[in-house]
Amino acid sequence: MINFGKALLSFRQQRLINSFYEESEEEIRNLKEALHEIKSLDISEESKLSLENDKRLIQRNFSENPLA
Repeated sequence: MINFGKALLSFRQQRLINSFYEESEEEIRNLKEALHEIKSLDISEESKLSLENDKRLIQRNFSENPLA
C-alpha cells in the first residue's frame, strides 16, 4: 500500500517540476521573440556611420579628460 504522505510529496514535487519547465519554456519563447526582433531591426549605413562618429567623439573626449 502506498504511503499517502509520500504520494502527496511526490505529487507536489511533480507540480513544482512542471511549473519550473513551463516558466523556463515561456522565458525561452520570450528570449527567442526578442532575438528575432533584434535581428529584424534595419540599421541603415548612415546610422552606422553616425554611431561610429559618436563613438570616436566619446573616445576622444575621454582621452583628453579621463576624469570628467
